[in-house]
Amino acid sequence: MDLIAPYLGQASPWMVMFMTVIARLSFVVFMMPGIGDQVISARVRLFVLLGLAAAIASTGVVPMPSADRLGDLVQLLASEVIIGLGLGALLRLSVWMLTIAGTVIAQSIGLAQFLGVALEHEAQTVTSNMLSLAGTTILLTANYHVAVVDGLMRLYTEIPLGQVAQVSWALIYGSFFSAMSFALMLAWPFVAANLLYNICLGFINKALPSLMVAFVGAPFMVGAGVMLLAISISGMLIIWKDRALQVIGWL
Repeated sequence: MDLIAPYLGQASPWMVMFMTVIARLSFVVFMMPGIGDQVISARVRLFVLLGLAAAIASTGVVPMPSADRLGDLVQLLASEVIIGLGLGALLRLSVWMLTIAGTVIAQSIGLAQFLGVALEHEAQTVTSNMLSLAGTTILLTANYHVAVVDGLMRLYTEIPLGQVAQVSWALIYGSFFSAMSFALMLAWPFVAANLLYNICLGFINKALPSLMVAFVGAPFMVGAGVMLLAISISGMLIIWKDRALQVIGWL
């Protein structure tokens, strides 16, 4: 035991640094599109977190933290968790845009009743599932996860350990509002088509009160909405990919 004690004393600063890296990476990994989805098991995500933390800690990018007391260590870890939460929320925001747009589209074209297994923790509509899965696939095929690791290593110089004040929370809030408005803009053609459909339905119902126009108009609206989605989905995803990288901001 006496032979091991000196090595334990030398290893303790590295253990503290490893813990601080895990504290910042935890929310980033568990909220990253593709890797942080619930379809990936928690064990796999944990292994990815530990592997990334070990890789980043061994590069020398992360400075050795100075936390002599337990209270300082707890404060440092809490600060790193808060920083990671902000970074991870921005990552997840890229897919949340498609989820919101898909939900609005489904409600506009009459497909909101069909729910499926979601990438998130709650059931989503068919259009939300399709858009979220397509967007996640596009990000992963574009080496998005590699850019995330590179951005995390770069941020250790821009946001040092424990410096929560260096995080631009105004930028994060602005990104959330920008993402919400962009999601509604993606779904706006379908909302406009639904508005036009209801206006025409009201005129027809006023002219022919005895005609059950809903039985004729509802299938037409679903069919027209699916056709419009099939025509516009590729353009939506192309525009979304450029906007998603701008919303994230730190890649």
